[in-house]
Amino acid sequence: MSPDNSRHSVLMVGLTDAGKTNYLSRLWIALDSGTGLLLKDGLPSELQYLEDGAEHLLKGEFAPRTQHGVEDRSEIPVKAAQNPDFRGTLIVPDVPGEQVMRVYRTRQWSHEWEDRIVAGTGCLLFVRVDSDDLIAPLDWVTCPKLCGGVLPAVEPKKDEEGRAIPPTQVVLVDWLQFLRKAFTARVGGSYIPRIGMVVAAWDRVPMDQKDAGPEAWIRANLPMLWQYVSTNDDAFQFGYFGVSVTSGDLEEDPEFKKAYLGGDPRKAGEVVHSLSGNLEVSADITLPVAWALGLIAHGRRP
Repeated sequence: MSPDNSRHSVLMVGLTDAGKTNYLSRLWIALDSGTGLLLKDGLPSELQYLEDGAEHLLKGEFAPRTQHGVEDRSEIPVKAAQNPDFRGTLIVPDVPGEQVMRVYRTRQWSHEWEDRIVAGTGCLLFVRVDSDDLIAPLDWVTCPKLCGGVLPAVEPKKDEEGRAIPPTQVVLVDWLQFLRKAFTARVGGSYIPRIGMVVAAWDRVPMDQKDAGPEAWIRANLPMLWQYVSTNDDAFQFGYFGVSVTSGDLEEDPEFKKAYLGGDPRKAGEVVHSLSGNLEVSADITLPVAWALGLIAHGRRP
């Protein structure tokens, strides 16, 4: 494994309210605790941003959503717990959710993004369960049955400028196409980057869907995105992860919150995955980053 940090990096992508901030906060707690596959490798320049988010989680609160127009850039240096020579960087470029949508509309992104596309780079693509900003596709098959016949007129959600917001899966498919084009142009068509599909707030998934895992959740709720992923495994290596930063609902479940604060909040959080071929639950919140960095063999658990 190369000790050169520039050869191992992970970019995080997500629309508004995709769960990136809370995941970063929980990740920083895990890296600082040193109990996972990855450890911190020095202090990031954006330390206060991470510490503030971690403080919210430790107090039994979710970290506040990054405000529109506020930079949410972070670069977190990490190293492997069992192999300190394996180093990398988790990068959250200065592209909050609103700017991700702007890239979709204008078909242009910044030089900062372009410069991050190098050999050894992977990505984590975030969506959050039950988010008001998750624009679901209209199901033309089941909707008439549920509505009793004629489809009701649905006013599309609009942005601050009054423009209709497209379904989330349309924007994410577009971003995957952007990324593939950029990797081909800058690294070469033979490079196959790892893309982790992260379903945040996994604890809010209905019980009858949890047993099927995060891939099945994306297939059921974002079918076009799943179809793109399932038919482009020659262009990317995909992995699916369900992430809960608390292992329960701090906002709607007072009994859980009481138990959470009465225990050790630093040890909360879990990741659902199928890297072994079977659905498993891991307490290691660093797992998606470790996989996207290439620390874990593709399709195998650590």
